[in-house]
Amino acid sequence: MPNTKVENKRRTNQKQFDFILCITIFLLLALGIVMVLSASAPSSLSEWRK
Repeated sequence: MPNTKVENKRRTNQKQFDFILCITIFLLLALGIVMVLSASAPSSLSEWRK
């Protein structure tokens, strides 16, 4: 007969996937990419028009 207390403890120690953290990370990554692209766009346009 398995020890149910040990099995229950193992189940509660497993981490659940955190969707809020994942969404926050992806939003921050998207914001960072937009900021970098918007900062480099004017210099790219000035180089291209020469």
